[in-house]
Amino acid sequence: MSTSGSTNWSLNRDQVIKGALRKLAVLPAGATPTTSQVNDAAEALNAIVKVFQADGMPLWKISEYTWTLTSGTSVYSIGVGETLDTEKPLKVLQAFYTVNAGQNTPMRVENQYDFNNLPRTNVSGTPVILTYQPLNTTGVLSVWPTPSTSTTEITIYYQSPFEDMDAATDTFDFPSEWIQPLIYNLAWSLAPEYSIPPQDRNLLQKEATYWHEYVLSMGSEEGSFYIQPNRGN
Repeated sequence: MSTSGSTNWSLNRDQVIKGALRKLAVLPAGATPTTSQVNDAAEALNAIVKVFQADGMPLWKISEYTWTLTSGTSVYSIGVGETLDTEKPLKVLQAFYTVNAGQNTPMRVENQYDFNNLPRTNVSGTPVILTYQPLNTTGVLSVWPTPSTSTTEITIYYQSPFEDMDAATDTFDFPSEWIQPLIYNLAWSLAPEYSIPPQDRNLLQKEATYWHEYVLSMGSEEGSFYIQPNRGN
């Protein structure tokens, strides 16, 4: 008995839409949805994809970006067409700096409140602290202290946004294990539009939640977590 030797199974946008409509029992097996059904479902599906970005830091969407600092400049706009021309990060997870192609040194990634409390007057040198503020379509990266030279590179590791589903044959910016949660969450989202009874909608919600939580349990990096008392006081 031989196996397929294949592990790349997935579904495209319209196949997921058809799967969700079948779960709602509004599309018979083998039937083709109408153009209006596809358009409405595609809109709901893209909304779900954006909501799933709030889940946190999936391993497959952690990206890396490096840029060279400009002497005297501590604030950098990041996004398509911005000073740092790349996708807008959802959040920055880690950063380090490199001076003259030397050793990588970790930086502290601070929240905006703590970063704003740092001394600002006439402070320059090699930046050791970074903060990130996501805006609507772009983001702002700030470093401290203000760089005194243009020989330092900074590398960030960040959570990337999920890609939109614009065309019928687009495949998802998710591993294949996310297909089932996408189908069930789309079915649950569309249920009110098809006048699905509340009892059936509740069952769909439970199934959608089950599959969503199931795949979330395997999408994060595994590692040790250490807690120790602060003895500085």
